[in-house]
Formats: sequence, C-alpha cells, structure tokens
Amino acid sequence: MRGEIIQHIGSEFRCAGFVLEGVIECSYIDSDFNKYNMNHIAAGNLFGESVCCAEVDESPMQISAVTDCVIMFLDFRVLYDPDLKYEHRMTIAVNLIRTISAQNFFMNQKVRILSRKDIRGKILACLQSLKPDENGVIRLPFTKSALSEFLCVNRSALSRELGRMIQDGLITMNGRNFTLCQK
Repeated sequence: MRGEIIQHIGSEFRCAGFVLEGVIECSYIDSDFNKYNMNHIAAGNLFGESVCCAEVDESPMQISAVTDCVIMFLDFRVLYDPDLKYEHRMTIAVNLIRTISAQNFFMNQKVRILSRKDIRGKILACLQSLKPDENGVIRLPFTKSALSEFLCVNRSALSRELGRMIQDGLITMNGRNFTLCQK
C-alpha cells in the first residue's frame, strides 16, 4: 500500500524483493533523521539482492512503497542448496550477476552526480544520465521532492536553481518533463 514501509533500517534482511507492480523507494535516514533517496525501483526490477548475497543481517536501508505495490520476495540462500540442480543455480547466478552489475553501474552514476560541487552541476549530471525520448524530452522518474532527496540538496534551493537554469536558457521544464537546451 502506498506509503507503507516494507523494510525498516536495522531490521532483519533475509530476502530480496522483485517488484511485480508499482514503485518502491530505497532510502537511507541519517542520525538527524534526514532522508536520502537512494533509488526508485519500478515494476520488473529487483531490490535488496546485494544485501542478501552479502549475507548482511540488518537492513542498511528503508524500503517504502511510493505507489500501491505487489512484491514477490526471493530467498537467494537457495543458491547454496546442494540439492538444487547445477543448471538452475547457474541460471539464477547469471541473472543475479546481471542485476547486481546494473545496480553497480547505477550507483557509479549516482556517485558521479553527487560528486558535483554545486546544485546546477548535480541537476545537469542527473538529467544527462537519463535517456531522452525521440523528441529529446527527459522524463524524471520521481517528483521534485524526491529529486531533492536523490541529489542530497534542499528542496527550496533545488527549485531556485531550476528557475535560474530556465532563465539562463539551459533547460525547459514542464512538470517532470525536461529538455536540455543547446548553448
């Protein structure tokens, strides 16, 4: 259900999840209770696989439902089951490597985005990391509030900088749709 916490930080983490329907958010909450959006995960994608495969006992993240969701939980300890046929374990392992590699690539992009020193640089790096449609329009996968959490910046400061970028002719914006303008 929308807004429901699926996994609390510090709680036992034994199974990865596959989002069948909806969107979830993986976030981190620091000691001052500031929330940092790590990723939004839509239907057809896996979450928590690295934590499960690393056999981490406690969840390092909070997972909550952005929309109403249907999630299938998967216990990857089956990979260590000697009774499971080798070809089944191999198929699961190959698929898991692909998923973990894609997440690793995403996290490397996020580090590149967050390493920018100013908000404008973070916004531009984030927009450039997203694939535009055939008309050159980039659709943000989340709200501006979630974008501010994703970029680790203040929501008001983000809005001010977006306004300046529009005035400077760097971007056009219509809701969650952005276009990078050529300069």
